[in-house]
Amino acid sequence: MSQERVDVVRATFRDALNRDPRLDETWRDASEFYHEDFEYREDSSWPGAGTYRGIEAFRKVASGYAEAFDEMRLEAEEIFDAGDCVVVFVRFWARGHSGTEAEMRQAGIFTVRDGKLASWQVVFDRDEALEAAGLSE
Repeated sequence: MSQERVDVVRATFRDALNRDPRLDETWRDASEFYHEDFEYREDSSWPGAGTYRGIEAFRKVASGYAEAFDEMRLEAEEIFDAGDCVVVFVRFWARGHSGTEAEMRQAGIFTVRDGKLASWQVVFDRDEALEAAGLSE
């Protein structure tokens, strides 16, 4: 079961997360990747951090991120099976409208239900994410 959760998260990174969230076609098959009750939680240190419930709410916040940049990508650098959840070390890269590039490393704590992402909690501190998932020493 744990490997299945890892595979779901890996497939979502590969097949869904780097599509342009502003386009309708990006969301036509969203229910294949995201559970209908999907919840996205931003790191509490993010200005205006929020929790977004449902695919449509996630679409709105993801579209807002995309509006801020000309281009952006999420790369799963490492994936850890944590039993009830999956921790991913994420490399976020973006190019702004001015052409300036930025990069940030963070973590995501994902839960999977019915073969789909049920939640994604962004955690800027990777050690904190491992600890929250019970993977720290």
